[in-house]
Amino acid sequence: MGKGTLINMLREKHPEWVFPPSCTTRDPRPGEVEGETYFFITHKEFSQRIEAGEFLEWAEVHGGNRYGTLFHKLVDPISEGKIVIREFDVQGFLQARERLPREDFVSIFITPEHGEQELIERILRRDSMSGEEIQRRMHSMRKELAESSKYDSVIVSRENKLDQLLSDAESIINEALR
Repeated sequence: MGKGTLINMLREKHPEWVFPPSCTTRDPRPGEVEGETYFFITHKEFSQRIEAGEFLEWAEVHGGNRYGTLFHKLVDPISEGKIVIREFDVQGFLQARERLPREDFVSIFITPEHGEQELIERILRRDSMSGEEIQRRMHSMRKELAESSKYDSVIVSRENKLDQLLSDAESIINEALR
């Protein structure tokens, strides 16, 4: 019960909100939809977009794949007065925080009720990952936990308490809109 779960719940409950996908150089996984889950682009196209300054943020993660958020996909809906929800890893969040006007965003960090051990167990349950990939994910997870104090709010994800997770996030978002 983490970022992706919360994003999916918000998307279902608030179809009027905007959930811009990011770009990635990795191959699509089963069930992922071009332009909805991600924009799947080549390494060459990604590099061209970096050079053109099209990304709000971008990073190379998880063994060489790149991920990035197109600036206009996030900023254009904000300028139209829409609520935009975007999931960032910590690297992306820190970059976006530097480039967005402070009044345009609120940041929420989701932490598991049982801390690092719970995240390790979640990572290990993903049976499609190699040992090397698991180690990379665990390293990323530890870096993210160490940066949680840089966010506006931290909410706790509790086992079998999805409604509370959703409610906590909505409360923070609604408070920011006042």
